[in-house]
Amino acid sequence: MVRGPLMHYAEARRSPSMTNKELLSYLHADLFIPDLKARNKLDAIGRMVGHLVEKGRVRDGRIVLEALKTREKLGSTGIGKGVAIPHSRSTVTDSLTLLFARSVEGVDYSAIDEKPVHLLFMILAPHQEKSSEYLPLLGKLVEVTRDTNIRKKLLKVDDVATVAEIFEKAKSR
Repeated sequence: MVRGPLMHYAEARRSPSMTNKELLSYLHADLFIPDLKARNKLDAIGRMVGHLVEKGRVRDGRIVLEALKTREKLGSTGIGKGVAIPHSRSTVTDSLTLLFARSVEGVDYSAIDEKPVHLLFMILAPHQEKSSEYLPLLGKLVEVTRDTNIRKKLLKVDDVATVAEIFEKAKSR
């Protein structure tokens, strides 16, 4: 068994797999930040949570922020190669939610490879999730963002439609 901060990602990869089409169902135009301006990990997470509150996707941003901070204490969700996937379960969301933010400048995220993060995918799941898609969604994002070409393309996107096209064309493993 894998130990340390990567354990959660290893578990995600062993979960039932999600198709690219299923991943696309979680992309929403109002949950895309084309140029996240953040100095560091906590600033990035705070701004992303603020966006979710602004869009009416969570009832209480403070609770979500605390849950995400607690998750980060277990190990950075900056998985390397410019990607971070902050994630948590929460009582203040009713549905599995995915927010994608791109940081042109990069965020000091304390990623495992110690490099700046440019692509951030925040996943929030209700505590009682009927569809059991939380870990498959996390695993699919890990799988898709492993591909260097996909990461390069995602760095240039300006809208969710383009993100969807990239994910739709991604090869499934």
